[in-house]
Amino acid sequence: MNVEGWKAFRLVPNDVLFFRDSKPSVLGQDHYLRSIFPLFPSTLYGAVRTRRLFDQGVELTGLKEATWQDRLGAALVDELGPWGGFGSLELRGPWLVRGNSEPLLPVPADLGLRLAHGLRSNEERPEIAEVVRFRQGSAENRRQSHPLAPLYPHTAAGSLWKAPGPGVEPRSAGGEWFLTPKGLSAWRRGGVPEASDLVHRTELWCDEARTGVGLESERRISEMGRLYTFGYIRLCSGISIGFEVKGSGLQPGGFVRLGGEARTASLEMGPAFPSWTEGISAGARWTLCFAAPALSEAGGYPPGFAESRLEGTLGDQHCRLTGAVLPRFVLSGGWDVARQFPKPLRRAIPAGSVFLFESSTGEQVSPAEFDGRCYSDFPREALTRQGFGLALAGLSL
Repeated sequence: MNVEGWKAFRLVPNDVLFFRDSKPSVLGQDHYLRSIFPLFPSTLYGAVRTRRLFDQGVELTGLKEATWQDRLGAALVDELGPWGGFGSLELRGPWLVRGNSEPLLPVPADLGLRLAHGLRSNEERPEIAEVVRFRQGSAENRRQSHPLAPLYPHTAAGSLWKAPGPGVEPRSAGGEWFLTPKGLSAWRRGGVPEASDLVHRTELWCDEARTGVGLESERRISEMGRLYTFGYIRLCSGISIGFEVKGSGLQPGGFVRLGGEARTASLEMGPAFPSWTEGISAGARWTLCFAAPALSEAGGYPPGFAESRLEGTLGDQHCRLTGAVLPRFVLSGGWDVARQFPKPLRRAIPAGSVFLFESSTGEQVSPAEFDGRCYSDFPREALTRQGFGLALAGLSL
């Protein structure tokens, strides 16, 4: 599908996958190499760039700055950019795909759940008793370490909101659950999805640990103190990785080398990013959720906002930050292949994080203005071009 120049694809892995986290691994201190999932946009962006080099028959051996222009040719350089730079290629994603056509996005963290029972194991889907939405309340007579209004769980009762019934306090669903397009439409309208619209991570992938031993290079026997374990990711049957590209000649078919150990995945046409829900009117308040990690110079404040200041710029709109729900930070780093140097290790705002905004002038703003765009600071690193900070936007009622 091609919408406004975006072409949608999905990657169907042929085996387990490994996406190294940014935690340092020190010999003798930690034997477990952890995998993060869903993968970072930069990993997917690099895989697409490599695939485009293979498409054009570029020999990677000995490829360096001096040979880059001659080996690639003008058209491919325009798409991938100069050595160590960026060209016309843009990416947004990743998301997960169920079946051939249903994209699944991270659940916004302002949605909460009350479970019928706790998880009995790490591989069991919990039963949802109630879905709530965290909404702003008064900050009067409350001590807190930030100037934002506190958020309280509410359930939808027609056009009204009420506090949930007695029982266990609902907790944010961010980080563990994914949302169907139907549930996303309800969230965009300022409402609450149904329990059937939420998909738990245990229905999408599982962790698969594999243990190995280091070998002495000469005798090929095990070496003392060289035991290690890799935490691989195995997608469940019918689950794949979706994304979109623009400004690229990428076509379906063949394979993509993905993640650590260059595991392969088949490249197929996939479902597009869930389009904006028609008929949502503009308002003076709106909610933004990051469907992919975002990087901000102000740490936990959204891109475009200075630290400890509640007014900033989101895209072209000057607005005021009124509330936020953030899961635990994730570390974003990696390896710069062109410069043979590690990328800066930074705390990233994780996928599912939610920010509540209002217009600084009180004028009506359409959330569609922000939906599907990417937001991140550090413009020299072209993070938005790589897919960081992909935004889902909706009304804040």
